[in-house]
Order: sequence, then C-alpha cells, then structure tokens
Amino acid sequence: MLLPRAFEQSMQHWLGNEWPELKAALAEPAQRAVRLHRVSATPPSGSNETWCDFAVPRPIPAAVRAALTTPVAWFPEAFYIPQGARIGRSVYHETGAFYIQEPSAMAAAAALAAKPGERVLDLCAAPGGKTTAIAKSMLGQGVLVANEIHPERVVVLAQNLERLGVSAVVLNESPQRLAGALTAQFDAVLVDAPCSGEGMFRKDPDAVAAWSESAPALCADRQRDILREAVKLVRPGGRLVYSTCTLNPVENEQVIAWALRELPVQPLPLPAWPGWETGRPDWADGCEHLLHTRRLWPHRAAGEGHFIASLQVVSNDAAAPRRPRRRPRGEAASWLGPWRDFLADLFEETAPESWFRPLVRGDILYSAESLAAEALDMGLKVLRPGLPLAEVHRNRFQPHHALAMATPIDNFAQRVSLDEEQAAAYLEGAALGAAASGKGYVHISVDGLPLGFAKSVPGRLNNLYPKGLRRSGLLWDGLAGDAP
Repeated sequence: MLLPRAFEQSMQHWLGNEWPELKAALAEPAQRAVRLHRVSATPPSGSNETWCDFAVPRPIPAAVRAALTTPVAWFPEAFYIPQGARIGRSVYHETGAFYIQEPSAMAAAAALAAKPGERVLDLCAAPGGKTTAIAKSMLGQGVLVANEIHPERVVVLAQNLERLGVSAVVLNESPQRLAGALTAQFDAVLVDAPCSGEGMFRKDPDAVAAWSESAPALCADRQRDILREAVKLVRPGGRLVYSTCTLNPVENEQVIAWALRELPVQPLPLPAWPGWETGRPDWADGCEHLLHTRRLWPHRAAGEGHFIASLQVVSNDAAAPRRPRRRPRGEAASWLGPWRDFLADLFEETAPESWFRPLVRGDILYSAESLAAEALDMGLKVLRPGLPLAEVHRNRFQPHHALAMATPIDNFAQRVSLDEEQAAAYLEGAALGAAASGKGYVHISVDGLPLGFAKSVPGRLNNLYPKGLRRSGLLWDGLAGDAP
C-alpha cells in the first residue's frame, strides 16, 4: 500500500518512534469477522414466546461454524474468519444468520449497551452493522430508529435491516432536522461519525485515495456540527456514544475535549476491552477525561483503527417543537376486516396488536411503530415507518418479504423447510418442487433460518423471493476455504 506522504508525516508526529510499527501493520491484510445474529454459540435458555425472530437463537450451521476462528474479545457472539473465507457468498448469509463486520466497529454497539424497552437512535446508520447489533441487544423491545442522510446509502441500510429481520423506523434526514423534530426523545444515541477513514486504509483502497491532508480538520468541523445536534436528541440523563474509524486525534480526542467544554455532557467510563487503549490527554490540552475513551491501533490489537467515547447528557435546553395535531387514522377503512382475516390465516397465533392497525403508505402496510406517525406528522423523510407487513396487489394482500425475515418460523400456519441445495435454488428464483398441504402463503426456511415466502397453489409452490434480491452461485459448504 502506498500511503499518502502527508498521512505518514502526521502519524510520525503523533506516534514518534512507534510509527514504523503502525506502518508495518497497515501493510498486512485487514482483519475479518462476523457477528452472529440469528444463530448462537450458546444453547438457548428460557421461553421463546416472542414475535422477534432473532430473539430465538438457533444452533450454528456446521458449514458456518467451520469458518469461525477466534472469538472477538470485546463483543459476545462474534468471531474472526480466515482471509479466504467465502461466508459472504453463502446461503446462510442471505438468511441473516450473521453480519460480516470489521471487528473494531463492533465495539460501538457494545459501548452504547442498548437495553430492551429503550428508545434508541443510530444517527449515521448505513450500512446497518451497528444498527442490527443494537437491535439484537434490544431483543425487539422498545423503539429503534435508524437514520442515514445519503439517499442511496439509506436504501442499503433498509435492505440490511430487512435481511436480518430488524423492525425499525428508517429515516433519511439531516441531524439538524431530526433534532428540531424529535428533541429529547431518546435514551441513547449513537453517532458513528463520518470521518477521514484512516482506520480503513488496509481494508478499502478507496479510503486511501480519498484521503487528503485537509480531511481531518474538515471532518472534525462536521463532527462538531453533528454532535451539537445529537445532544439535543437525548433526554437528560441519557447517553451519547461517539465513534470514528480514523486514527488522528484531530477527529478523536480533540473533538471529545471540545464536546466536554462546550456541550452539556460528562464522560462515562468504558470497559477495558482487551487490546484497546485509553485516549491520549496529551493530544488534547491534557484533558484527563479522555482516559475514559478507548482507541484500537491495528499494530497493537486484532482490528482496524477505531476510537470510541461514551457521554452522558446532563441537561437538554433545546426547545421542544410544537407538535402538530395527529391526523385521524382511518379506523373505518373497509379493508380492516379482510386484513384481520389475512393475519389470522397467515399465523398460528394472534399477531401483535400493532399489526392489526397498520400504517399505510402507498400499497404497503407497516407495523405501527412508536415515533413513526410523529415523524411523518413533523414532515421528516421516512423511508420505512416500521416493519413492512404486506403489499396490496389487485385488491389482495400479499405478505411482504420483510415479514418472513422478522417473524419466528413457528408462528406461521404453513411452513416448508428446504435443504441447503434447494435453498440456493430458491434464492436464485427457481421453482419449488415441494407442495404444501393447503392453499395460501407458505413460509420457506433452511436449517431453521428464514428465506422468504411461496404461494401454495394446487400441485406446486410459486417462488415469491423478491427479484431484486435473487443471487446465483450461492454456497452451502466449504465456506472456510480459499476463494477461487
């Protein structure tokens, strides 16, 4: 890797004699890891009576287990994988069994420590790795909002949430507009800030090409602007986690030292994760509170460059916006009766009450998530106000693919399990040879993991896997081997 000369000079300035060690580490391959999502290395315990699929852990498929090596020390149920592992090309990847994620990045969700029942916002959420980790810790209980300002990246975010069965309100907004509309609404906010990306140099050659000598200072200005708005979103006593994937102190220690001076926040301690070090007070005018922050250097631990700080918001003087009067929700709509019948036919058990009174946007029905109607009333750009439940086709309901991925398999009235080879064919869009006992919509799975829906008609099952998601050449064995 040919590093920018200005970057080398900067790191030499900050690290001194330690710079050659970092430079040598940056010439090595990037670390690769996966975070288990629907499957678990720990046998499940307790009751599984839930409508959140990933709250019901399953055993790890043998082919996936073979690709897992050492556990990631700072995040439960996460493992390093070999450089040549083909796990991202597997059938199990499409089921949302796991999420491929840079190991250092997992620590941001660990620092946030979201709890079931909380209101949580991931402010800069795409592509969704941290959002889905937060969802896992919330176990489908509470309110999860995922925001992404870039219109193309927010679509990728929604796709990843769908694959992993996460029900969330997905917004496409600026921090300023969010802070004006949802003041003090959240128990916890994650700011995975846009940064100069120095920690991604050995993972992404584009990050090296995009870096410039002025990038750290320009990014730090933007990071301060984001933090000013992010604080307004947190209730007094709530917490704000700031993270970057860059190395320089201009975007890390110096931004947090500024926040502690200028914003109504105080530092919160973070765990002493193995391999992580504290922030450097000497890089930000001797601010001792930086000892509560954490850094990962790629020459000292198995991960990419990362920085994390946890802050408590001690007060919130932002003026709450005037709430518009909530629009009536069409309770007498003629389709409510048929909709209830549709849900009764689709599931063995009674669906959650919020599903019986869905939010309707265009031809899609969504679960009525808390804050979603309020976000719509405040004029925010809402990509998804909740879990997509169904689409209306020719005046009939068809279950949305997201519903198949978010709901435990055993809750469906009709279900068919495929073997791995059949699953690969299904994900490619092939016709299914199996047949169900009755008519209607059938849930399709493999190894107890969700794939999608099919429509049962006399003698066959019609494949309903979305055309835009279909992939060919998926694997179901040999995932730990070298890529061809």
